[in-house]
Amino acid sequence: MGNEILQNTSPEAQKKEKRNSIIITVCVILAAALIIGLTVFNRLTDTGYFLRSETAAQSENFEVDSAMMTYFFHSNYQSYASYASYLGFDPAVSLKAQECSLMQGATWFDYFASLAQNYVNELLALCEAAKANGVTLDDADKASIDASVDNLSAMAEAYGYSLNQYLVTAFGAALNANDVKNCLELTALASKYSTQYMASLTYSDEQLDAYYDANKANFEGVDVIAITIPANTYQETDADGNPVGDATSASTAAEAKANEMAAAASADEVNAAIRDFLLNDRGNPEEDIDAMVEQCYSEHVTAAALGSAAEWAFSASVGDTYVSGGTGASQYTVYYLAKTAYRNDTPGRNIRHILFTNSTYADDAKVNEVYAEWEAAGFTEEKFIELNNLYNEDSSITNGGLYENVQEGQMVPEFNDWMFDSSRKTGDHGIVETTYGWHIMYYAGESEYAAWQAEALAALQQNDYTKMVEQYAAGNTFNNEAMYKINA
Repeated sequence: MGNEILQNTSPEAQKKEKRNSIIITVCVILAAALIIGLTVFNRLTDTGYFLRSETAAQSENFEVDSAMMTYFFHSNYQSYASYASYLGFDPAVSLKAQECSLMQGATWFDYFASLAQNYVNELLALCEAAKANGVTLDDADKASIDASVDNLSAMAEAYGYSLNQYLVTAFGAALNANDVKNCLELTALASKYSTQYMASLTYSDEQLDAYYDANKANFEGVDVIAITIPANTYQETDADGNPVGDATSASTAAEAKANEMAAAASADEVNAAIRDFLLNDRGNPEEDIDAMVEQCYSEHVTAAALGSAAEWAFSASVGDTYVSGGTGASQYTVYYLAKTAYRNDTPGRNIRHILFTNSTYADDAKVNEVYAEWEAAGFTEEKFIELNNLYNEDSSITNGGLYENVQEGQMVPEFNDWMFDSSRKTGDHGIVETTYGWHIMYYAGESEYAAWQAEALAALQQNDYTKMVEQYAAGNTFNNEAMYKINA
C-alpha cells in the first residue's frame, strides 16, 4: 500500500447508502421488512460475513479475504509494535491517527499495512510455487494446524474467553476459528515449500569460494582492541553533577588521553592504559576492570562495523594504532590492530528452540508443562519439532525452531551462553530464560560449514530465493480499499 491514502468504504457507510436509497413512500409492511433486513445485515457484519465475502489479495490459485488480511495485519503489528514504541508509536491511539516516523507522509497504519501486504505477497508467491511443483499439505500438516487452533482455543479459555471472543479482542474484528485455520493453511503450505526449496539450493565449494572472492569486503574481518574515551570524562561539574567550565578543555583532555594510548607499543601496553583509564579516569569498580578490558578485544570485525576506521584497519599492520575523532569531538576511539584481515573459519552451531514469550505467559508454568511432555516422549528431536509447531512464538523461524550456523555472540547472552558452553554435546536440552521469555532448548550440534561458508551459502540462497518469489508474485493483486477497512 505504501503511502497511499485509501478511501473508507466501511460496512457502516454501506448501510447508510442503502438506507438513503429506500423510497420513503413504501407501505408499513415493506418498512418492517427493511428493518428485518437491516437486522440481518448487522448480524452478518457482527459475524464477519462481509470480511469473508471481500477479497483483499489474490494470486492465480489462492485468495486472502478481508478476515484473513485482518489476521495477517494484526499478527505483523503485534510482532513489531514493541519495537515501534521506541520510535514514538502510541498503542493507545488509533494507528490511522498517528504519523509514522519510518515512512514520510504516512501513518503507522500505512506502515503496518505495508508490512502485512509484503508478507501476504510473499505468502501467495510461495503457495503458487508450491502448487506448480506439486507440494501439498499432508495429513500430518493438517493435524498440526488443527492442534494449533485447539491450543489457541485452550489458551483463550485459560483467560476466560471463548476462542471467538479472544479473536475479536486480539484482532478487532469478528474472526473465527475457520479464519485462523485458513491463514495457518496458507502459512503452512508456504513454509513447507520454502523449506524444501531452500534445502534444494546447494552450491559447490568452487561457487562458495567465487562468491567469497567477489565479496571480500563483506566477509573479511580484523581483530582489534578498541576503547572509546568520552570528552565528558574530563568535564568539570558542580556539587549536583551539572557540567561547568569549558567543554573545549574537556575535549582537548580526551584527545590527549587518546593519543597517549595510541602511543602504546604492544597489546599489553594498550590493555594497561585501558585499565588505568577505566579505573582512575572513569572510576569503575576495580572488581569489574578485568571483564571490561576483555570486552575491548573484538574478533573478526568487518569493514562495515568499523566505520571510519575501516580503511586504516584493512591496510595497517599488527601493532598499528588509530584514533577516530577530530579536534573538538565529543568522544575519541582508540584502535589497536591485533590481527590483520582474515576469513572466519570457525564452524557455527545449530540450535532448536521453542519460545514462550513473557507477553503471552505470566510465568514458566506452561513451558514446564510442555518440557515435561517432551521428557515423557524421551526428549526426541521428532517430538521437539512437533511441540515447536504447536507452541513456538518465534515468528522468524519455521523449520522446527532451528537456527543453523550460529556464531558466538549472535544470540542474547543467556541463550548464547547456554549453546556455546564448552561442555555442550549434541542432544543436550534444557530451559533458558531471556528478556524475551522462556526457551526450551535442543542442541543440534556443530555446523558442517565454517562461518564464512555459511555466510556465502546464505547469500547465494537468498539471491535465488528472492528471484523465485519475484517470479511467482508477478500476478498477485491487492484490494487497497479492503486493506484500509481493517480496524486498527
